[in-house]
Amino acid sequence: MQTDLLDRIRAALDSGRLTVNALDDGSGVLLDLDGEQLLTLNHSAMQLVQNIESGALDLTALATALTERFEVDPERARRDAEAFIERLAGALD
Repeated sequence: MQTDLLDRIRAALDSGRLTVNALDDGSGVLLDLDGEQLLTLNHSAMQLVQNIESGALDLTALATALTERFEVDPERARRDAEAFIERLAGALD
């Protein structure tokens, strides 16, 4: 299921529906052109979006990226990545 959600997010990024803008402090904003939404991204959410854009294939890859960049245990990183993916994919409905 998570792979399907990642595919939906990746397709929205690839098509230009979602536009990502990084801010100087490491956070960012995500503009959903179809849904007319502007989403603010904290540092970890920005990391997840960047990893999805660069081809992360699954939840494990995303969680690993979080544990490598931030001081977070693997289980927490996995839960956070999963929650983010679900929220972002849900915003695309």
